[in-house]
Formats: sequence, structure tokens, C-alpha cells
Amino acid sequence: MKSTIIIDGGLGRQITAIPALEKFVSKNPDTTIISHFWTAVYYGNKLLSDITFDVNTKGLFDRIKDTKIIKPEPYHNTNYINERISLADAFNEEINGDNEKMPVPRIHLSPSELKIGKTNTRTSNKKVVCFQPFGSTAIFSKDDVLDTSARSLSKEATIRIIQRLRGEGIDIAFFDNRDVPFLDRNQFLPINRIDYREWAAVIANCDYFIGADSSGQHIARSFDLPGTVIVGGTNVTNVTYPEHFTIISKKGIKKFMCMRLCEFDYKLAELQNGDTMEFTMEQIDEICDIAIKEIKKGPNDKKSKV
Repeated sequence: MKSTIIIDGGLGRQITAIPALEKFVSKNPDTTIISHFWTAVYYGNKLLSDITFDVNTKGLFDRIKDTKIIKPEPYHNTNYINERISLADAFNEEINGDNEKMPVPRIHLSPSELKIGKTNTRTSNKKVVCFQPFGSTAIFSKDDVLDTSARSLSKEATIRIIQRLRGEGIDIAFFDNRDVPFLDRNQFLPINRIDYREWAAVIANCDYFIGADSSGQHIARSFDLPGTVIVGGTNVTNVTYPEHFTIISKKGIKKFMCMRLCEFDYKLAELQNGDTMEFTMEQIDEICDIAIKEIKKGPNDKKSKV
């Protein structure tokens, strides 16, 4: 029977689903994939590109109505809930029904896209860092950052990291298209209002990534970019790549709870984890010391903690 796989959620989920989808489609080529508004992340993928459609595609219902519809939810996977596997591996268990460890998710860019990304990024001989301090749910005011999911750095921490990088003569590709009232865009490379494939090409041409648990780290991993990922209210095993990145996570008790599951418990966990992305300036300077050393000399201790 023909199959349809529906992948919803944000860009990070779309990227981490790629290896499991490739595995399924290699065995079941008569498959349709539906992506909620992130279809272009699959462009260039020889297995997935031609069979992936946006949810708003005209005539999609007639294409899928006689197929077996699969809607994997990794946040409901037992091994994921118990903090044993990554998001990519949870997608595999839900889609393919086995516990094989998935390879690194890869975004496929054309040579032309990569050249444009290089043009936007390599404006001098300086090292270039992609910096993503805010998660997708962050809300900004003139004086603050609000993020109940504990996946964003504070205004003060963000500004301090920018100061430290610029002080070392490092260019910054600031990965966020939103207006952030307290930041001067002139501090960064002149990259703004581009789509996420263009951003992927920019990140592929950077030297290093620094950011929170959000989509940038998945793109960076796709291109084997080294980096420092700052994890707050989420679980390291689930959401990032500790075998590759330097992971920063505050010591102390953190209550883990998956989104989309037991919503009241999830809200209570958010409240309990509210301070997991709050750092002193001394801690931020320690994070900067770790990152700057890696940028200049290559990756060192990937399990550094604050």
C-alpha cells in the first residue's frame, strides 16, 4: 500500500526527520511526504525532494486519500521521553519501527547556493561565527527577552557575547530575522530577511556556531560546523549533538518534560526550568573563553559545563 508521512513542527524537527525519511523511502519509494511550511528543507535531496509537498498544495487530498497515513510524534516515543535517544533516532523508531542509530541529518544545497552564502559571509579574512541566542518562541521588548521555554539567552548575555566576539576581531552572522529592539544590526554581517535555505548556505560558510537549542544548531551540524550549544530547559541527549558540539548546561536540578505530552506537567516544568538560561557575566565570559579558544585553535573539550 502507498504511504503518506506527515511531518509537522518547526525547522529543527523537519531536519532531524530526514535520515528516517530517507531510510523509509529507500524501501518504500511510492511515498508522499507532507511538510508543514518547511518543504524547501528537502529540496536537493534526491530521495525526498520530488515526493515532498507543502500542506497547502492544491490537489494534495486526492494524492493521499487512498494511502496509509503515518504521522510520527517523536515527543511521544518512550525512549525519547526517558531521555535515552535523540530526536533523529526517535523519528526512526516512529517511522521505521526499529532502534537503528541514525546518521547525521544532511541539508542538500546546490553549488550556486553555497557560492551565494560565501559571498554573503566571506567579506574579509576574519573568522565568522553564526550566533543564534534566541529560540523561536522568544518575545522581545526594548529592555528584555521573554521565553517561557527557557531556550533563549538574556539581553545582557547576548550583548556580552557579541562584545567578546567583536573584541577578538570575529565577524558575526546573526541568525534571527526578527526585529530585536536592543541590538544594532550594524554590528553584524549585512545579512537579514533571507529565507532558511539562504541561511543554511551562510551557516555552511561560517567557521563556528554559538547558540541556544534552536534550528541553527541542526543546520550547523548538517554541515559539520563546530560550535558551542547552550542548553536550558531541554534535554541534551534529545535535542543536540554532544558527540560533536561543546555543550553548556547549568548544573543543578532540571525537570524534563516533553512538549505535546501532559501539557499541565509541561507548564509546571517550564516554570521550574525558568532560570536554566540565566547566567552571570562571569559564566558568560567562561562560555566565551571556551568558544573563542575553539574558534582560534580548534575544538577542545566538548563536554565543558558551567
